[in-house]
Amino acid sequence: MATVLLTRQDALFLHLPKTAGFSVSTALARLEGAESYPVRGLRRLRGAAQVASRRLGRDVFERTFSFAVVRDPWDWAVSGWKHVTENTKAYPDGGPGFEAFLTGGWREGLSHNPNPMKFKDAELFVRYHCFATQWDHLSDARGRLVPLAYTARFERLADELRVIEDRLGVRLDLPHRNRSERAPYEAYYTPALRERVARANAPLIRRFGYEFGGR
Repeated sequence: MATVLLTRQDALFLHLPKTAGFSVSTALARLEGAESYPVRGLRRLRGAAQVASRRLGRDVFERTFSFAVVRDPWDWAVSGWKHVTENTKAYPDGGPGFEAFLTGGWREGLSHNPNPMKFKDAELFVRYHCFATQWDHLSDARGRLVPLAYTARFERLADELRVIEDRLGVRLDLPHRNRSERAPYEAYYTPALRERVARANAPLIRRFGYEFGGR
């Protein structure tokens, strides 16, 4: 989980959790002049943009071609839940179901911090991946969206990647990492859960026009 600064291209990839970020950052890290900035020593919850700006300067998003990937928030919520609860270090006896997880039961069964170099404790690991929304990860400490030059959509990443490659002047061999096998995300939702995620992600939904079940 690393934001990547491309010094030769004067560009920055902001890595949001569960948006194909591991695959994109892995491909970018192979380029000459790439510098990776993984999350390190997080002691309180900060989004990806705040972490990057603390390490690279508050103006990093204005002085580089900065880009990120966003994802349908209902799909993102299921992916985050699967990611953390299937981590046997965090949830050695299996984590709570999706509804219980989202409605406050996420601490049930949570045991160990699987990434002690990144997160202070196990709760921070879960909160970073699941309860800091994508909007939180894209915002500064005042809740303002950072000035990204380009925001790609996870749902059409193959096409979006061509735009990024053209801007960077490179071609990327994108591995598919951290993929989970599961049913379509709609199958996990009740009407109440659907509305819960919609309320939590209202700014992202308004900005990028996401709709439940949209493809």
